[in-house]
Amino acid sequence: MDITELTRKILDRREKESAPLRIVQAGHPALRRKAVTALERLDVELLLELAEAMTITMRDAPGVGLAAPQIGLPLRFYVVEDSFASDEEDPDDDLFERRPLALRLLLDPVVEPLGTERVYAFEGCLSVDGWQSIVPRSRRVRLRATELLQDGRMQEIDEEHVGWTARIFQHETDHLAGTLCHDVAVPRSFMDAGYAGHYADLDDAVRRLGLTGEITELGEGEVVIG
Repeated sequence: MDITELTRKILDRREKESAPLRIVQAGHPALRRKAVTALERLDVELLLELAEAMTITMRDAPGVGLAAPQIGLPLRFYVVEDSFASDEEDPDDDLFERRPLALRLLLDPVVEPLGTERVYAFEGCLSVDGWQSIVPRSRRVRLRATELLQDGRMQEIDEEHVGWTARIFQHETDHLAGTLCHDVAVPRSFMDAGYAGHYADLDDAVRRLGLTGEITELGEGEVVIG
């Protein structure tokens, strides 16, 4: 079955167009395949329909990104959106440099780490539902991709991103290579999401979980190593 036929099959499983798609879970082979190039793989109408369905699914989950392999489609395409609103009383907002991210529809993205700073933070995945682990990510990245616009036009982008937005792009791009965030997590940090709040200070996680490696260089209240 080619990508067009598989895309149509996945979309047609919905009872109605406004329904979310099924998010596949760890163990599904699509999550471990290297996805194929997306550009010119699907006609624009079908690609826009796919983007809309994936956006509905991402928002329903809810999540801040969804890659095509997560719906069983090994295509180098993902949607991202973070409607985050900062809380002036929450110091983590600045600690992780989290800012709102408008909806983006990206084909064949390439993410290049910039600089040596790495940020340690708990990360979860819609395809490993209910679990989190501490994942190091580059603080700053360069993103190159073809962006699908809402009117069906395509544009080439070459941008730099920092903080939580950079983390989102790294997470979703990993999916296209068959990599889950927990594959690159700090060993021994994988846990039920309900426990993550007990280790808001990563120094506590190091001490209580017996974590080793670079993360032990973090001081109390720190998340960045550079």
